[in-house]
Amino acid sequence: MGDSTAGRSETSGGRRQAIIRAAERLFAQEGYHGATMRQIAEAAGVKLSLVVYHFTSKLGLYSAIFEERRYVNDERLARLKAIPDLRADDAVEQIVSAFTDPVLALHDDPDDIWFARLVLREASDPSSQERPVIRDQFDPLAREFVEALSIALPDKPAGFHHWAYLYSVGALTQSAFDTRVRNIADEPGYEQKHALLRSYITAALRHG
Repeated sequence: MGDSTAGRSETSGGRRQAIIRAAERLFAQEGYHGATMRQIAEAAGVKLSLVVYHFTSKLGLYSAIFEERRYVNDERLARLKAIPDLRADDAVEQIVSAFTDPVLALHDDPDDIWFARLVLREASDPSSQERPVIRDQFDPLAREFVEALSIALPDKPAGFHHWAYLYSVGALTQSAFDTRVRNIADEPGYEQKHALLRSYITAALRHG
């Protein structure tokens, strides 16, 4: 009896994961309003009723994706908190590394990068304010980074740190798409992308 129950639980968990992964990709491709629950069910190889059973609604499924990926922001915050001295000469570099590296790690896996692309979709979608994702999972993180930047760069004018953070978000999220650079560069230099992004954001913060 116990083995049978465990087997059913593993099957249910596997299907739930398949739904989340399929939804992550489709939402990244089509946007929140463009992707349908039926499309997601088909991509996951399950019935629509099972998607509804696990997540109740499209918003429930959408929120579950970001909840499952919460570890990315948790790692970013942990790295930020681990910086020993925010007034050190290289503090900005350390802040930028904490901000970018856990996200850039997603780019190294063809499955994980869909989440990085989904974050860009959500961050640039005017309707995102109707959903709790940015407010609940990204705004608290943003406030921590803005505070750290205000300590590391104390001589900037009012409002600088908030806008600089948002501009940095734009550069980071845009880096999840390589298609455009292939269109404009004969040699895209993918191996330099991560280091170039870090140095670009750091220079903008220091000299903006």
